[in-house]
Amino acid sequence: MNFRFTALGCAFAASASMALPAHSQSSLTIYGRVDLGLFIQQGGTTPINGGRAGNPFGDSTELKQGSAGRLGFRGTEDLGGGWYSGFTMEHRFQPDTATPEVPFWQARSFVEIGSKTFGSVYLGREYIPAFWVALKLDPWGFDSVGTPGPKHQFANYTVDNGIRSNNTVGYKTPLWNGFQANLAVSAGEKLRHDSWGANLEYTNGPWYVAAAIDKTDEKQKLSMVGAAYDFDIIRVALTRSLATVAGNKNRNTTLTGRIPVGPGVIKLSLAKLELGPLQDSNTRFGVGYEHFLSKRTSILGNIGSAKQDRLTRTTLYDLTLKHNF
Repeated sequence: MNFRFTALGCAFAASASMALPAHSQSSLTIYGRVDLGLFIQQGGTTPINGGRAGNPFGDSTELKQGSAGRLGFRGTEDLGGGWYSGFTMEHRFQPDTATPEVPFWQARSFVEIGSKTFGSVYLGREYIPAFWVALKLDPWGFDSVGTPGPKHQFANYTVDNGIRSNNTVGYKTPLWNGFQANLAVSAGEKLRHDSWGANLEYTNGPWYVAAAIDKTDEKQKLSMVGAAYDFDIIRVALTRSLATVAGNKNRNTTLTGRIPVGPGVIKLSLAKLELGPLQDSNTRFGVGYEHFLSKRTSILGNIGSAKQDRLTRTTLYDLTLKHNF
């Protein structure tokens, strides 16, 4: 459950609010997730999202998170005239050991100002624009061992060692006839080259079509296109990514499906990543089922398996209980 605290609902603040403009209203949302269960890895040397390639202990069974534990705070304030300001701060942790991720607010930490008419400007640490395209084309939303994840969807491309950029100034346009765009520029601050990225998304009924680019320099860049169509009985999505990483050319193609079944959904994926000058291929498949006990609680079972040329197959299984609040 999201908890909302409204400034106008506090009786003791009534007198103080007289000094503020009549339109001023603020709210705070606390949200998060805990997703834990049984995780099994069958030993292999192929790198795969969520697992340890070349596991020295061979097959292993652990209690592990199916998707990252998180605790977030989101605040907004009505500035009047259709304008608003806000912030998001999100912490990640491993709930099986209560170990915090470092840095503490590494998931998201930004402030923004905007309106429905002019869009919004945000400053801080946030996902690169290409992330939102990949996320909407992935039935798992980048979670669990089933997801193709950033390794395949981004063809090994990263910014600041991940899919978020530090020191970012970004702009999101308002939604116009199904179209929306996002442009972001990130200062390297002597740690790397400055980077920039953009996306363009179109949503109309069952259709979703999008493209994205991201770049730090001539040796680090990404381009991505994708589309999805919802046939009601299945939502099919196709993603194509081209990336230059350390001067090497990588290519990836991902096909996914999402099938609603009663109170649950079946998730399917097949992805092929071609790496570097030799174009070694890493082929990965995923299959999973999520059963919803309520709007916030579900049970998930997933399989992810990958095989890369000249390496042995790595296969992962998970069975988890997930609760969003």
